[in-house]
Amino acid sequence: MGTSPSYQFRITDPEPIEGTSDLKSVIVSLVPATYPHLLVRWQYTLRDDRLVEGPYGVQVQPHPGLAAKSWLTVGATVVRDLPLTKLERAARFMLQMSLRDPDGSPLSGHLAVFGPDSKDIPATARETVRERHPDVDPAGGPAALRRWNRLTRLAEVWLEYHAAQAKGEKAPTTVIAEARGVAPATVRTWLHHAKQEGLDTSFAPEFSIVATTDTSTLEG
Repeated sequence: MGTSPSYQFRITDPEPIEGTSDLKSVIVSLVPATYPHLLVRWQYTLRDDRLVEGPYGVQVQPHPGLAAKSWLTVGATVVRDLPLTKLERAARFMLQMSLRDPDGSPLSGHLAVFGPDSKDIPATARETVRERHPDVDPAGGPAALRRWNRLTRLAEVWLEYHAAQAKGEKAPTTVIAEARGVAPATVRTWLHHAKQEGLDTSFAPEFSIVATTDTSTLEG
């Protein structure tokens, strides 16, 4: 079993957003373990200093800690090959883990939302399928399209289940069954198949956190 990759990261202090009373902007800068020459910056908002919303922007640039002569071009191919779904989960997780109550207690144990918003689930599911099953091409013919559709549905159900759990639903399987017009037993079968297909993506990222000793190198 291999070790999980380590990431360097920096989280900016929340900045009030002009024209709002309960929103603040925050940037999570992340150096991917497998792309140490790059810096990926995710922009989120915090509602009432505790609810993470977004991301509302992403920027990929050369690592500012490197000398300019060492910079590599950030082209479409580089951005396409980045595991953006995994990196966003990591950034979100680190941001949530950094949140504190006024008394200094961590908020991560009782956040109202932990994971993608429901509107983001279809896109997250597609990214998960591309990451876990890169050989499946929906344009490869009827059989390939059927497999793609099945995998994306399974990934969506898995994400819906954990999003419902994060919102405090006591019977997430029933919630999904009612929304999809199927029996709870069907949802449980789908969840089992999602795990068999390797689509059991957790909102907790598969990585270890390593804070850089000089966070100024992550400014950008």
